[in-house]
Amino acid sequence: MPFSVTNSTTTFYNLINDVLYEFLDEFVVVYLDNIVIFSRNMDGHVVHLDKVLRKLREHELFVKKGKC
Repeated sequence: MPFSVTNSTTTFYNLINDVLYEFLDEFVVVYLDNIVIFSRNMDGHVVHLDKVLRKLREHELFVKKGKC
């Protein structure tokens, strides 16, 4: 998404909120242009990360490995 577009952060925020709605405030928080995944332990984090990445892939959204 080009960030030179007006309201692009808001558009991203709304899109990600819609896509990850079922995980919000359970183990995901969306802040500006960041997706924060939090867990109590490493095993839980791997499961949560897998769920989020699968949901993003379902909606044809991808993350850059270098920014993770």
